[in-house]
Amino acid sequence: MVPSKRRQICSNANPNNKRLKKQDQTKEGEKQVDRNAMAVDTLLPHLPDLIVHKIFRLIPTKLAIRSAIVSKQWATVWSLGVPLLDFDDEGDSTDHDGDNLVRRKLLFIDFVENCLKHCEKNKPLQLDSFRLRMRYDSELIGATRIDKWFSFVVDRCVKELDISIQRKDDNDPVERTYYCIPHTILNAQFLTSLNLEHVRIPESNDLISLPSLKTMSLNAVLFDCCIDLDRSLWMGCPSIEHLSLVSCSFSSLENWWQIAVKNSSLKFLQVMYCKCKSFQVEAENLESFIFTSDFSQLEFIRLFRECVKLKYINVYAQHAKINFGMPGTCRDNVKATIDIPNLQVFDYDGGYLLPNDVISVKARNPLIAFIKFNWDDEEVLDPTFLPPWTHFPTWRYFLQNFDCCNKVVLDIRHDAVAEVCVFAHC
Repeated sequence: MVPSKRRQICSNANPNNKRLKKQDQTKEGEKQVDRNAMAVDTLLPHLPDLIVHKIFRLIPTKLAIRSAIVSKQWATVWSLGVPLLDFDDEGDSTDHDGDNLVRRKLLFIDFVENCLKHCEKNKPLQLDSFRLRMRYDSELIGATRIDKWFSFVVDRCVKELDISIQRKDDNDPVERTYYCIPHTILNAQFLTSLNLEHVRIPESNDLISLPSLKTMSLNAVLFDCCIDLDRSLWMGCPSIEHLSLVSCSFSSLENWWQIAVKNSSLKFLQVMYCKCKSFQVEAENLESFIFTSDFSQLEFIRLFRECVKLKYINVYAQHAKINFGMPGTCRDNVKATIDIPNLQVFDYDGGYLLPNDVISVKARNPLIAFIKFNWDDEEVLDPTFLPPWTHFPTWRYFLQNFDCCNKVVLDIRHDAVAEVCVFAHC
């Protein structure tokens, strides 16, 4: 028994034996890791790379990276690059631990830049979409640093941009708290969709050029007071079809403060709770116009005669005394609801009403209406146009909107139309 114990003690005391045992444990651990990885790959259904690639396109970038480490196949697909980057700060403004908040923001900034460096290795990669949602803190990250991110994605021929950079504190001066959109974004030649939220568009003498843009959405965007929206913004988007303005405002409330939309390709226009004194639209292909406002200084809304393809109009404005004008030359049937309690002047600018047109004007206060009817004899010869007397019910319903007007001015340019209108208003 004694020799046996002695041999055991000597064996344990040998350092070479300890080293060999440790190496065996390491090899066994590596084998176990490989077995686990194989088990994961076995448990996960084998999907075509194209399907995995599509899954990565549908989830945030952070989740995509986490998913890539669970499978060798998924990791390979991710390493080749995915043309969609989605970054969300997931910031909580109610977090009272300042140190943790700063640390988390710095980690987020580093994460974004590391992902962009990874994409930089894939030189042929083009970005289909880039989404960034974060709070802007000029003390942690300068605007120049964020500008470089956008320069990178624009150089990658990005097609869709979704940017929301909220202010750190709404009570701080505008100059230091709003992130100004760089001119690089407003000259992205391949951009088809642009969504901007909580940012500032600064005054600039450089022309905007977005030749491929189809959809633009501006939410809580601040315009510099001297920016010429008509010339600088809309005219640089020759292909735009959808435009949405929500809660937009100007940095200064000057007397001349107005928004004018002039674009021949625009089809759908939505304006919700924007702060402006007047709003004018000149868009010959416009089909739908939605306008909602509670701004007390709003004075004027005008749809010019060029808007001949309008089919749907919905205008609601309260707290303001407004003049409203709409075209009377629409070629398709129009469904229009004008709900302006304090409407002062209604201007129906020339033309005719089709049998299925429905125009409802709701106003509590007596107003002045200027209504111009015209009938072109050349159009009467067109078999698609019925003669004026067949429009009698439509015109009668329309004129009943103005029974309580202080003044109605009818401008009629055709004898048959005059007879029908006089008959309808009796």
